[in-house]
Amino acid sequence: MKTPTILLVDDERFFLSVQRDFLKGSQVAVLTATGGEEALRIAREHRPDLIYLDCRMPEMDGAACCALLKGDKDLRTIPVVMSVQEGKERDREQCLTAGCDGIITKPFDRREFLETGRRFIPEVERRHPRIRCGSLAVFRRGSASHHGSIEDISFCGVYVVSRCDVGMEDRIRLGFFLPGSDLIETDARVAWINQGHRRIKPALPEGFGVEFIGIAADAADQVKRFIAESSPR
Repeated sequence: MKTPTILLVDDERFFLSVQRDFLKGSQVAVLTATGGEEALRIAREHRPDLIYLDCRMPEMDGAACCALLKGDKDLRTIPVVMSVQEGKERDREQCLTAGCDGIITKPFDRREFLETGRRFIPEVERRHPRIRCGSLAVFRRGSASHHGSIEDISFCGVYVVSRCDVGMEDRIRLGFFLPGSDLIETDARVAWINQGHRRIKPALPEGFGVEFIGIAADAADQVKRFIAESSPR
């Protein structure tokens, strides 16, 4: 079976890198373009299965590029998901008028990015591969401090072993060590809870999963390095 191809289009390489990281756990091929003209050329040459297209770009903006894609009889069936800065309603209207198949907001939310892509390509994985860890963890929720351990870790979050009473979407300040690393501290959001009699995953010890929020670049590099060194060869 052919591996699905996703084309990422953004004039800022930082955002291309962020989107690439989101797709690391998915069985897809990734192409990139930094402008509308380049995106059209790559789309005609490779016929991607999905395009993520930034709205605001110099020379040819995303809405113009989308309109050309949807006006081409050979390319119009390719789903186009456009990214729009939060609060830019006029940009959103232009993207819809251009014929896009979906809209996500910037700054990117990993869950929104992946769930939107999965509507069009089942191979888009919502979760990154997780690596067993076992490190001690401390976290603060409001004014209260708690401790636990890190059961496993991915590029975007960890599973915290703890019986602390938390709620969905709670924000915590998390600190933990990885082998050979400095203390890693970051804000995090409780994404799922695995506690009590009706645990989602009874094979795991009681705890909860969190997604990192605004993790610093050096801390993210330490996480990536640990995962790379610990992943099966």
